[in-house]
Amino acid sequence: MEKKNIEVNKDYWDKFYQSNFKHTPSQFCVCVLTEIPDDAVIVELGSGNGRDSLYFASQGHVTVALDLSHEAIESCKKESKKRDVEHATFVQADLTSIEDVSTAISSARDKAEDNTVIFYSRFVMHSLDDNQEQAILNTLSTCMQKDELIYFEFRSKEDELLDKHFGGHYRRYVDTDVFYQRLTDLGYQIEYNHIGQGMAKYKEEDPFVVRIIAKKQ
Repeated sequence: MEKKNIEVNKDYWDKFYQSNFKHTPSQFCVCVLTEIPDDAVIVELGSGNGRDSLYFASQGHVTVALDLSHEAIESCKKESKKRDVEHATFVQADLTSIEDVSTAISSARDKAEDNTVIFYSRFVMHSLDDNQEQAILNTLSTCMQKDELIYFEFRSKEDELLDKHFGGHYRRYVDTDVFYQRLTDLGYQIEYNHIGQGMAKYKEEDPFVVRIIAKKQ
């Protein structure tokens, strides 16, 4: 799918999450857990099947997870209850909507009290078109506070020609130089970045991904 069609893409993910649920966290999730304070509250932007948000919560982190897919959110709520996972809140939200995102972030801040709020987004940026990416970054720049961190992982442009295990949905292979510049222009400092393979391997697929840690200035 080369052209972004929001409704077609939403239908794809609604159907996908009806039959796909993974209990193990991603490699990125585990890496982030080694970095953040024990009492950090996590806002996950694009939680999908909840594998990471549920794991964050199972490790004691209050987690507010947002996703556009109704099926994904309902599945995560059921799984959270089934596994007796506390501290996880799942919210259906449009990540490009400043109202949706700011409301969820305000909820996370209320839960955090004086604790650190961490922002996390895995495999979301490459599912957006360019305008949506800019809208989300603008919203985050408005809602995040000084010295707060956001952790990104997504497919970079080097991944475009590699075979994919899952097809049939929109992907945009992100030009990381452009992405870095947008973050910088919005007042972020790049604390860490790395592009490579071996970080998000799934069965026969070993994608090129970029990992970024950015601090709001």
